[in-house]
Amino acid sequence: MPANTFTEADLRALLLAVGLGPAQDDYTLTFEQLELDSLARVEIATRIEDRFGLILEIAAEQSPAQVAELVNSRLAGAVS
Repeated sequence: MPANTFTEADLRALLLAVGLGPAQDDYTLTFEQLELDSLARVEIATRIEDRFGLILEIAAEQSPAQVAELVNSRLAGAVS
């Protein structure tokens, strides 16, 4: 059963798993600014799909915070 909330801890774990340093905690920077490439974005999207059942395309111009908002918005819509 998929989880129903994407937390900041979930976000941090995903970003650490794809190589973002633990000192980086400004999730409003874009993936491009964080120097996370397309492979990292695909890995994040795949892990979100595996855990939450959501299919996402993540662009370099998006921020991790925006992705978290999108995931939670879609999860809330699925529950309603």
